[in-house]
Amino acid sequence: MPPNFDDKLTINDHGCLTPKGPLGLAADETALRLDIWIFQDRAACMGFLLNPTGATWTINSDPHEDHFGNPFQPGAAIGMGLLVKKNTAGQAIVEQWNRPITLVGK
Repeated sequence: MPPNFDDKLTINDHGCLTPKGPLGLAADETALRLDIWIFQDRAACMGFLLNPTGATWTINSDPHEDHFGNPFQPGAAIGMGLLVKKNTAGQAIVEQWNRPITLVGK
């Protein structure tokens, strides 16, 4: 399964997000870097993880450093991600994806 976002993300008290989702690594793969962006009208959030591990990933966004524009509102948004990983043979693999996401209030 490729990496993804959770279908629903909760808007926090600062009007920003804590993006998360399944990492989707194969047994012979190691993640090197994960970058994400979430957009909604005039709101955006970004973040990255170095060497994410486990079945899922979570980025604890700083509302002052990683959030841009207006607060997020409940409703539709777009999530984009870029995962750089390698397999046990040392081959670098890059995966990019984008998905619709539903933002929900607390």
